[in-house]
Amino acid sequence: MKLRAVAAALAIGLMPAGLSAQGLVGANVDVNHYQFTSKSKGARQALQGSFELALGTSVSTQLDLGYYKFDQIGGSGRSATLHGIYQFGYGGAVGGFWGTEDGGGIDRNFYGLEGAYDFTTIRLEGYFSRGRVQGSNATLLGAKISSDVGNGPLSLNASVDYMDNKVGSDMTRMAIGADYGLGSGVNLYGELGTGNARVANFKSNDAFVGVGLRFDLGDRPGTTFGRRALLDRLPGL
Repeated sequence: MKLRAVAAALAIGLMPAGLSAQGLVGANVDVNHYQFTSKSKGARQALQGSFELALGTSVSTQLDLGYYKFDQIGGSGRSATLHGIYQFGYGGAVGGFWGTEDGGGIDRNFYGLEGAYDFTTIRLEGYFSRGRVQGSNATLLGAKISSDVGNGPLSLNASVDYMDNKVGSDMTRMAIGADYGLGSGVNLYGELGTGNARVANFKSNDAFVGVGLRFDLGDRPGTTFGRRALLDRLPGL
């Protein structure tokens, strides 16, 4: 319960002024550490929070905030994303989002569409976004599948993200992960993946690992959609 109290305090600290708890249906706050398996590639730490407010029986809005620290370049970054969400049927949701981020050589505004559907034991989520990267319009899209293991606290997931900025640069990120519920809304998670980047004639393929602690809050723990900033996809700099 002490961990849950700490998470609640973090949520209050990250929550913008004027955000009423009366309509809060779900939220999470997490801290994580990601790094490439090659130490020369650097690492990234982040403190992130997401908050979802109900605007009606089937309409809600979600706000994502993030702060990032990059080891190798010695800098930091910030991101904020606002979603508009419509819930339908038995576990379906569609939405649109707009966000802004800066840090790690990235300074961009972005927008896009997203969708998710909860089946009995499997959840699917996908998104498509546009924004400028390195001065050119870039497309970023991705998908994630997650599934509970039996009726226990363990769930498994797999994800893929792809970016193309149309001027000879692209990036593919693939990962598998696990999430373990410790009780009282506290979750320990880990991720293992690989990132393949190409800039002009230079190519790089690097493995990475990540671990984090997430605190789910609200009447419906967590939020409808994941985070959409490009900084959330970078394992390190």
